[in-house]
Amino acid sequence: MKQITLILFSVFILTSNLFSQEVALSGDKRIQSLIDKFRDKDQFVNGEAIKELTNIGEPAVDHLIKSLQDEDDNVRLCSAIALEKISPAGKQAIPFLINALQDKNSNVRWCSALALGKYQTYAASAISELQKLLFDVDYDVRWAAFISLSKIDKSSLNISPDISNTIKQIETLTPELMNELNVPGLSIALITNNKISYSKSFGFADANAKQAVNENTMFEACSMSKPVFAYLVLKLVDQGKLDLDKPLYHYLPEKFVCEDEEYAKQITARMILSHTSGLPNWRKGEEERNPPLPIYFKPGTKFSYSGEGIYYLQRVVEKITNQPLENFAKENLFDKLGLTSTSFVWNENYDKQIATGHNAEGRCNPRKKYTHSNAAYTLYTTSEEYAKFIIEIMKPKYESGFSLSDEMTKEMLSHQVRVDTREVIDRPGRNFGLQGYRGLGWAIDATITGDVIYHSGANQTGFRCYSQFSPKDGSGIVIMTNGENGNELWKRLIKVIGDL
Repeated sequence: MKQITLILFSVFILTSNLFSQEVALSGDKRIQSLIDKFRDKDQFVNGEAIKELTNIGEPAVDHLIKSLQDEDDNVRLCSAIALEKISPAGKQAIPFLINALQDKNSNVRWCSALALGKYQTYAASAISELQKLLFDVDYDVRWAAFISLSKIDKSSLNISPDISNTIKQIETLTPELMNELNVPGLSIALITNNKISYSKSFGFADANAKQAVNENTMFEACSMSKPVFAYLVLKLVDQGKLDLDKPLYHYLPEKFVCEDEEYAKQITARMILSHTSGLPNWRKGEEERNPPLPIYFKPGTKFSYSGEGIYYLQRVVEKITNQPLENFAKENLFDKLGLTSTSFVWNENYDKQIATGHNAEGRCNPRKKYTHSNAAYTLYTTSEEYAKFIIEIMKPKYESGFSLSDEMTKEMLSHQVRVDTREVIDRPGRNFGLQGYRGLGWAIDATITGDVIYHSGANQTGFRCYSQFSPKDGSGIVIMTNGENGNELWKRLIKVIGDL
């Protein structure tokens, strides 16, 4: 009897194993048939297959690992999507997802990066490859790398760049971009550890005269004039001569055109410097002819970039100080920092130093001599001297007796208003931007490792420029060009080397 029971039990076990194998084989066939649907051109069919594989879960992972290495782009993408939905189950997929971070298809890189993030610390081996993706050409891939590194090890986001590699990239890429974009001349200065660590000149200050750009070449700083002016305004606040939040009407009444007459009595210096005054960028008929000046919305309610606001505040400053802006700037900033080639107005002594602006084809534009200062755009300077101004903002305040107070510096660089009308600057690495703000005189991008402060500039005369700095790192860059395509040049350069 015992023998019969033993035989029956053995038969049962064998039958059960065969059944299990058959079930498993049936399951494998079903999984493979679903993966085969990834070759279908119909995205709906792809999506339904991914949904069913997600429901199957971990048993599908080994099959998806194989299909993640398929030659077909769509098969790899669908496999990455399915693995992302199944994770954090299926940890055996981690090394294969790491390999997929190098996929030629940006969508595969993106989804694989997001999948790895769901494994959190189990995917620590992916950190070095994910760090590389912070420099990916695709913005969404950079974002996915940021999200995943934040979940795996947030400290791994703060990768210090190799300055020697940055310099190599500048010296290789800059001449190529200048040639492609017909930008005749460029001057650049790098800041590291609150010091100018590198500066170089490229091309010609004047394409006709073949006059080379050098360290003394002065460019129109364009709208990069505004942060310099903001610094001077805040000096008056420090001295108790101007209140950031007292309506400017009390200092210098101005006649505006607006739907509510009270608007004219509400504009403050803070609103001007954060571009929330309601004033236009420029009024019709040019500001110097003094045509009607409108206020388009209730002051202080939203961001709208305004050169007119800066020009109005300049007139307030000139009344308070009882001197032209240029004189006040020279006495209270330029001379203090030893900026001998920086001025809000043209004069004969500077004429030979000042570059000529050029059009989009690289041909000389007529030169314009700014004999009257406008705080919004007339500053002339060199890249090195503008870098010295930035260093003055970042350095410890005890190093000089004329600097802004810590309180005013903090106010200048704080988030005054969120800006949704402008995209953050496209930068790689730890300076990957998340959201845009305005400080006082400066634009601010909140990035994955802290704020990057910046400003760009463009004048009709053919000058384009850009500057940025990171107070947390004591780093920055100034790029000045004399070509209308200079905007495209600095954007493409910063996209590569903007993590400083």
